[in-house]
Amino acid sequence: MAILYLPTLILFCVLFPCFSCATASLDLCPLNASQLIGNTNVTWGSVLNVTIREIGGSSYLRPDIGGALLPYVYTIVVIIIHLPVVIIRVVRWQKVQTWSLAATVMTLAVTIQGYASTSFSPERVLTWTPLLLIIDAGSMAQVLFLIIEDRKLLSRLRHALRSPKKTEAAVLLSAVPAEQPYGAHWSYQGKVVDEIAQVQEIGTRRESREGFISDISSPEETPILRDDSFYVAILAFLLLVTVVVLQILGLDRAVRGVRGSTPSVSWCCPIFQPFGIAVLDGNCDIYPIDQNFVKGVGCIIIPGVRQMAWLKATAAGTAIGLILEVIDICLLTFVHTKTRWRGLKMRRPWCTMFGGLTVLGIVLVYGIIYASTLPPGISEKIWVVQNADEPTLWAGELTAAGLRGAMIGWNDGIFSAWRTAYYGSSIPQ
Repeated sequence: MAILYLPTLILFCVLFPCFSCATASLDLCPLNASQLIGNTNVTWGSVLNVTIREIGGSSYLRPDIGGALLPYVYTIVVIIIHLPVVIIRVVRWQKVQTWSLAATVMTLAVTIQGYASTSFSPERVLTWTPLLLIIDAGSMAQVLFLIIEDRKLLSRLRHALRSPKKTEAAVLLSAVPAEQPYGAHWSYQGKVVDEIAQVQEIGTRRESREGFISDISSPEETPILRDDSFYVAILAFLLLVTVVVLQILGLDRAVRGVRGSTPSVSWCCPIFQPFGIAVLDGNCDIYPIDQNFVKGVGCIIIPGVRQMAWLKATAAGTAIGLILEVIDICLLTFVHTKTRWRGLKMRRPWCTMFGGLTVLGIVLVYGIIYASTLPPGISEKIWVVQNADEPTLWAGELTAAGLRGAMIGWNDGIFSAWRTAYYGSSIPQ
């Protein structure tokens, strides 16, 4: 059984390294007694001479604005919506057109809002990553191509653009009364039209002397501008183009971020204020505290190891997603509508359906992991240096942000562009 757990243990240690070097004593940290702490006149020598006080209990360390992945509760809701829709799209795609359009519009709205709020900052990639758009691209491609085939939109569009001669024949045909006896002749603007048969039920055909034949029971005979499916197809096309454009923008920004250095990410905690000036952790790393009384917390800057990993994942995943979308478009274009494999219709966007669900599963797993672990680069054991009337040193412990911390970080990242509408009169910097 130990062999089965070994790969999982190795993967966990690689993704979330344990800081076994963390110390529980300040004596093991090589601190310079004459070094000033932050932008103050307090030295480490004056701090180490005071009695260390204990903070009662532990406190959470949460991501700052835009530093959190989609909270796993939100991801579960998205999966609950998409999973049954994907299943129905395989067998009865006509039944979920509205759901597919609505889900795509919602995803686009969140993505565009994330782009606008974060300005593609590398340290906020967890919020603006466009990986979730893959499943919506396939959804819109399916709606577009299958509506075009089912409603014969291309042939009807060509028919609407035919020569003026046949358009005139259609006008002549529309002038023939439907209740006249067989063989009656009617004049319209100096032209004679023979009514070959009465038009009293769907499926009856008429023929004019110009040779134009019409079957009002077929979908082609409905004026294309009066067919709702024509506008649904246009909407699906516009949404598909928007999805691809957003993916290309996200890919470009992710590649730029990968080429740069590891981003610095802000993390906040209530015990860092008031009057906190620095944090010393069990790895002997020192982090200056940025006091923000609007937020009610103090924040420190930590190397964005997770963010750099997600920049790489966004670049690779989005590129792969675009390739999968091209493959699905080829399937929808060239595979015959009756082609089946083990009873399943092959003319479906299989790549983006499976790829999109896989991405949602990955986001769900990492959303749970990130909400329950501290970020790489800081230990649970910390010492907080305060400077009120005199220097004070507090010993405490940090815990993971949990779901609430993830929701605060992600929501702030998405809606920060709303300014006072979201934050009220006090806007954090």
